[in-house]
Amino acid sequence: MALLGFMDTKDLEEFATALATDLGRRFPPASEARTDKGAEQQIKVIMAGLGARAVRYRDQHKLGIYKKAKLANVFKWKLSDLGYSEGFVEKATKEIATRLAVK
Repeated sequence: MALLGFMDTKDLEEFATALATDLGRRFPPASEARTDKGAEQQIKVIMAGLGARAVRYRDQHKLGIYKKAKLANVFKWKLSDLGYSEGFVEKATKEIATRLAVK
């Protein structure tokens, strides 16, 4: 029975998708073209908030290595689907994965 809980990732996938969707709403892919300091600060603040939400989720759901990786991958795939550039997707995903990995 414990194995079934380990493999059930529906809630986790919904959370990761919600994180990416929130990023897409607050900093749309078209905003990537902005090079001003305001855009840099905006994405920094948004990513800090998303990272904090991911850490809270990790702590509440006791995520192991597999589920942390799954969360990061679903987040990455959703950002790609939303139309972000490969570089932006990699950077944002790395930030979320790093936050999940660090205690």
